[in-house]
Amino acid sequence: MNSQFFDGTAESVAVLRDAVASVLDMLASNSPHQPFPARTPAELRAAIEAFDPLPARGVPFTDVIKEAGETVVASGARVVDPRCAAHLHAPTLMSSAATELAIGVTNQSMDSFDQAPAATYAEDHLVRTIAGVLGLPEQASGVITSGGTASNLLGLLLARDRAAGGANVTGLPPAAAGWRVLASQAAHTSVRQACAVLGLGRDAVVPVDTDGSGRIRLEALDETLRAAERHGHQPIAIVGTAGTTDTGAIDPLDALAQRAAQCGAWFHVDAAVGAGLALSHRLAPMLRGIEKADSVTADLHKLWWQPIGASMLLVRDAGSTHGLREPADYLNRAEDNDVLNLVDRSLDTSRRFDALKMLVSLRATGRDRLAGFVEHLVDLAAEAGRLIHAHPELELVVPPQSITVLFRCHPAVTTTDDDLDALNTDVQRTLLGEGRAVVGRTRLRGRVALKLTLVNPTATAEDIAELLDLISATGRRRTANCPSPRPRPGPHSSSPPEPDPPSRVDHHQKTPFGPVERSYRP
Repeated sequence: MNSQFFDGTAESVAVLRDAVASVLDMLASNSPHQPFPARTPAELRAAIEAFDPLPARGVPFTDVIKEAGETVVASGARVVDPRCAAHLHAPTLMSSAATELAIGVTNQSMDSFDQAPAATYAEDHLVRTIAGVLGLPEQASGVITSGGTASNLLGLLLARDRAAGGANVTGLPPAAAGWRVLASQAAHTSVRQACAVLGLGRDAVVPVDTDGSGRIRLEALDETLRAAERHGHQPIAIVGTAGTTDTGAIDPLDALAQRAAQCGAWFHVDAAVGAGLALSHRLAPMLRGIEKADSVTADLHKLWWQPIGASMLLVRDAGSTHGLREPADYLNRAEDNDVLNLVDRSLDTSRRFDALKMLVSLRATGRDRLAGFVEHLVDLAAEAGRLIHAHPELELVVPPQSITVLFRCHPAVTTTDDDLDALNTDVQRTLLGEGRAVVGRTRLRGRVALKLTLVNPTATAEDIAELLDLISATGRRRTANCPSPRPRPGPHSSSPPEPDPPSRVDHHQKTPFGPVERSYRP
């Protein structure tokens, strides 16, 4: 029985060492050789359902892990493959993945000091360090959450409670019917979800128009603020996005902070993606204004290469979370005010010590190397944009803003925009079904676009060129039976545009998606 639990004895050490070796052997023998399994959803489901998760008598671990490898791991998405580039789904630092063993074995629960004594202060130290990297003041702090959706919910909860004058004890006041949250049209869907959960309603989020690159338009924001005043509505929060999901755009955060201060609104920045840019001294100016935020969402399972989940809600003033406290006689007792209980900052009670994997891996890797990874990916996105622009069968939809690239197949012979939408949908689904590439698909201004999300530091320009050739070849193959082909209108330049600094914007570039503002990184 003792061999089932790690207690530091020689027996438990030997059992755990053998188990880890079995897992490594399984990973080595079942590492997929392509980015996605070439199996139908029905085939995958049938294989999984044949795997009995709860037999009456246990099966030897070596047998189970072998079966799990062959059944599950071998048919997973291979995130370290450069052709797996659809989502913000990054490979993980090995130092972080290895440390997850210690998290699981020691099983610290991050709700109270008496369940996680050193871990409590380790997490607090980590979040204060990351807050400092983003330029927040010394009194800033925060808490680790499961993901950006949870962090955005917590940030907007703080905004709602500040508008109410304190924690929500008796329910929302009548004035809440007029409360509004202003965010760009490109803001993450979790902003609307949060307002639904918080009792404000999804329609309390007022979408503000964006420019062609996906950044919030300040003129549109000013008009929205004036309209709110005319209708007797109170903006309780302005949400800025640092790295939109589709175009990777970064809102003008400094100007948004100014507007929030003028109207007395909470300023929340969803930097789930963009927080990693702060690692680089070259790229950090793209986040100018984030240091003025009241709260910031930062996902470390994106451009910090941590295993999911590893998000943070950072707050400008640690005292702003005091309203979350719900004292319990068994847990965060009021008289125990000489210790830190992190449940006072969180919507969760039991919570993993995920800070350990971050502390270990960030220290082992170092800021300079992490910054190099981020810079490489931003530069790689710019190079992808140039390759697409020069490609005779691909069309750049929006010049890259950070690490995402929007484009579409546009063969030399084509029909209508509707046919192009159908073609690009077919290309993405075909590549996925064949297991040859995981490419994103979205819509911009109502039209289908393909998307590369570059979060893999091992990817090279050659990898991206090969992936783009694969995409265009698939488009050509799928166009073979296209009815009524017409020549593609207009010349296609073979010379890519020269990158402009972020402060220079060309308002005149046009695409079938509408006018596009040209914005490049330094």
